[in-house]
Amino acid sequence: MSNKKKPLLQVRKLKQHFDISGKRTLRAVDGVSFDIYPGETLGLVGESGCGKSTTIRTIARLYKPTSGSVIFEGKDLANLNKRELIASRREMQIVFQDPYESLSPRITVGNIIAEPLTIFRNRKLIDIDKAGIDRKVAEVMERVGLRYSLRKRYPHEFSGGQRQRIGIARALAMDPKLILLDEPVSALDVSIQAQVLNLLSDLQEERGLSYLFVAHDLAVVRYTCHRVAVMYLGQIMEMCEASRLYENPLHPYTESLLSAVPVPDPEIERSRSRIILEGDLPSPTVKIFGCPFYSRCPRKMDKCLDNKPKLIEMEAGHKVACFLHEK
Repeated sequence: MSNKKKPLLQVRKLKQHFDISGKRTLRAVDGVSFDIYPGETLGLVGESGCGKSTTIRTIARLYKPTSGSVIFEGKDLANLNKRELIASRREMQIVFQDPYESLSPRITVGNIIAEPLTIFRNRKLIDIDKAGIDRKVAEVMERVGLRYSLRKRYPHEFSGGQRQRIGIARALAMDPKLILLDEPVSALDVSIQAQVLNLLSDLQEERGLSYLFVAHDLAVVRYTCHRVAVMYLGQIMEMCEASRLYENPLHPYTESLLSAVPVPDPEIERSRSRIILEGDLPSPTVKIFGCPFYSRCPRKMDKCLDNKPKLIEMEAGHKVACFLHEK
C-alpha cells in the first residue's frame, strides 16, 4: 500500500482516560498516533484490554477524547459543532463486534438499515425521499447477500453471520469512505468468518473503502490488513506493513504474539518455540514512567524501567518503540 496519497484519517497523540471513583485514572488509550490512507486497511491488534475498542470508539466520537486530535478528511473532529460532527459520520461508519447486541430486537431489519438514512433525511443533511431510502436498503441488502424480501423480519430470525451482514449493510447505506471494524468476526464461527472477511475485501475493492480493523486474531489480520499497529496498554509498540511484521517482528511483544499463531505446516509447527510471557497485563490505572512492557519483557534492560522508548522509524514504514533497536 503506497503512502504517497494524502491520509484519509490522521490520529495524533490520542488519549482516552477515565476517572474511576474520582481517585484513580484508567488510561485506556495513552498517546496513540497513526494514519489511514484511501483504500487501505490498518489492523489494530493486541491482547484483550489493551485499548483497541476504546480507540475506535474515541475516533468515532462515541467518547470525547481526553486529548489529542482525530483529523478526518482534513477536519479535526474536535473542532466541529454538533451538526458538522453528525454530518461527518456519513463518511465514517462503525461495525460492532457482537451482532447479537448491536441490533435492536424491536426493529425490523429493513428499518435498522434505513435508520441512518432517515436520521440524515430528517436533519436535512441528505436529499432523499422514502422511495430512495427503500431502494438503498434493497441495494445494500442484496450486496451483502441478504434478500430484500427479508426486510420485515427481526434480528432474532437471523443467524450470527447474517446479523453481522445486516450491520455491514447499515454502514454501507451511508456510502462511507471509512468503516471502523471492531472485531467484526470474533463472535462468529470460523467458516462464517471467512465469508464475512471475503465480503469486506470485495466491498473494499469495489468501493475504494478504507478500514480500521480491530482484532486479536493475528492469523485473520495477516490476510486482511495492509498495515498493522501492535497495541499494548493503550500505546502502539510496533507498526509496519503486514507482510513485514510477520517476516521480521522487532518488538519482543510482537514476537510473543506471533509465536502463538498456529502454522498449517506440521513440521514447521513442531520446530517452532512458543514465547510465553510471564505475569498479567499491568493495570491501566497505574501510571508507568518507563516502557509499558517492562514487567513482562523477556529481554528487558535496566534503562527500560524508568525511560519510555519512543516510536521511531527503523526502516521505511517500520516503526518500533523499543530500546533494543535504538540507533
